[in-house]
Amino acid sequence: MSAPWKNTRALRVPVRIPLRLRLLHSPVGEKAETDFHNGNNLMSNLSRTGFFLSTKNYFEVGSVLEVEFHLEKIEEIIRAEVEVVRANNQNYPSQGRFEYGLKFTGMHPHFREALGGHLEAFGA
Repeated sequence: MSAPWKNTRALRVPVRIPLRLRLLHSPVGEKAETDFHNGNNLMSNLSRTGFFLSTKNYFEVGSVLEVEFHLEKIEEIIRAEVEVVRANNQNYPSQGRFEYGLKFTGMHPHFREALGGHLEAFGA
């Protein structure tokens, strides 16, 4: 019998969702941004705990961002705070693209409930 804490990875739903973001905190001292920007950002999977991001923006692991994205199925714009927990910057740097794993670190309960409802529709 496997221990329930062994498999802590949340089920992921494949998506293609553009999002806006802004830097709140950088572990190397970059200045926080006051405005959201599009930056050609694309979410390519989504779970209750985070998502995968492809973007033209470079971030350090440990950076904290604020993001907002539209979930069409439930007509809701989700706003959340996320942390960069993984970076895969070797795939497309020549094309000006970087890839990141982001973890949700802060989200209003209403947004968390809306996100949960959206993911339940996909069996996640």
